[in-house]
Amino acid sequence: MTQVQQSNVAGIECDRPEGQSQNPVQYSGRKAYRAKSEQRRVKILEATLRIAASEGIRGIKHRSVAREAGVPLASTTYYFRDIHELIGDAFTLFAEKAQDNLDQFYHMVNMVLDAAAPESLNRGGPGREALARRLASIVTAYLGEQFSQRREEVLAEQVFLMEALRDPDLGQLARQHRAAWVSGLEELLLRLDVGSPRRDASLLVSVVLGLGYDGLLFRGEPQAQYLGGAVERMLGLVMGVPELLGVAADTEISKK
Repeated sequence: MTQVQQSNVAGIECDRPEGQSQNPVQYSGRKAYRAKSEQRRVKILEATLRIAASEGIRGIKHRSVAREAGVPLASTTYYFRDIHELIGDAFTLFAEKAQDNLDQFYHMVNMVLDAAAPESLNRGGPGREALARRLASIVTAYLGEQFSQRREEVLAEQVFLMEALRDPDLGQLARQHRAAWVSGLEELLLRLDVGSPRRDASLLVSVVLGLGYDGLLFRGEPQAQYLGGAVERMLGLVMGVPELLGVAADTEISKK
């Protein structure tokens, strides 16, 4: 199964450039030393992710993965000694790509904070509401794009996270994936003078995961409106901007 690098889930992270998360996982399947072999290995893992999104974990078999990837059946058993290892490395690839995506998002938000008036970064400072609304707009656009244009990736994540509840090795990977996500968000909240950045970062990640599930379950324009209101309310609570707390749509999501 995939081996996991050590990282402190409790809150202490290794030094790294601002806006760039520590890579929390590493592959355990057979290493590819030639570019062509590496391309084939990645092709197999990407096919595994597609099957996870369309059929769930139980649909991942050597034969179905080879057919989806367009490679000989022997290739899957050459790079991965069993299905367990294949699933673990597929989740590792997903986490790696998701982390790169998050790093780009965190970098963009840091650029916005760099350009903001210094006093707006302080809790209760002038310009705080305008900054919170701008950040809410950015976050809403980012999440909306994830839920609509990257639906397969969001679905694959939900599939792996559910399987992680039953599989201890996948559970460890899921915790490391979450820790890297929380760590980058915590750095942003520190800049925003949030009283409990670690706790609030973890809370926001949990909420976003729930929104991801809702985004898969419910579709359409009303859901997009709900998302924007929910994001504003979350940031209003975390950043201490009461003006944003009454913005969320009144209609319950269960009625969408």
